[in-house]
Amino acid sequence: MNNEQKTNNRKIYIGIILGIASLLLFMMPICYVHSIEVKNNQYYSEDEIIEASGIEKKHLLDLAYFSAKDKLLNLAYIAHANINYEFPGKIVIDLVEKAPYVYVKFKGNYLCLNEQGQVIEQSQEKYHEIPVMDGLKFEKFKVGETLPILNQEHWFVGQEVMTELIQYDYVNKIKEIDVHNMEEIHLYVDKLDVIMGDIGDFDKKIEVLIQTYEVEGYSMGELDISKWIKTKQATLTRIT
Repeated sequence: MNNEQKTNNRKIYIGIILGIASLLLFMMPICYVHSIEVKNNQYYSEDEIIEASGIEKKHLLDLAYFSAKDKLLNLAYIAHANINYEFPGKIVIDLVEKAPYVYVKFKGNYLCLNEQGQVIEQSQEKYHEIPVMDGLKFEKFKVGETLPILNQEHWFVGQEVMTELIQYDYVNKIKEIDVHNMEEIHLYVDKLDVIMGDIGDFDKKIEVLIQTYEVEGYSMGELDISKWIKTKQATLTRIT
């Protein structure tokens, strides 16, 4: 047997040994998944995420891991998903969710939008404590895509309103934001119709609203804050 044949045989033997070693390694307990942890999930339970991913507590070479991320991104409230292995035998699913921002109405249904204006869900009921934004014009939509708003300036004003409401931690108090007329924005709190005027000095107007609604206890009728900056007086028409 010449030297070349010996070298080839040696390579074959080494390959066989490495193959057997790799097989034994993959059969060891550390190469099996014993636990699955889900992080940063608010809108889905851990069981819902694991079921949607298709990942089960079995071998790391299971093909389900390669398609799990795509499966998770098909969920309405999932923006990003990272799937990592932690020694020994643990899979960690780390999520970034699309936060519900506002609802808009469309033919008897509610479209839930995120802050970027993407439609993340269509439903017949409201499932989140967020306002309905009224006054946006659009003719069609597709879940997962940005709502094609025809009057974008109204959407931008609505976003400014939301920014101020978030600043005052007052979003869940507001049932509806009406931006049909940007010079006469309306907020609806319970049965109180609040005329806010334009977006100018909106933070001060919210303070007046909070004072009137929370402290003085007015919850019905019409509250006009639109001229408050000039007159320092809000007009209240109370319905009893």
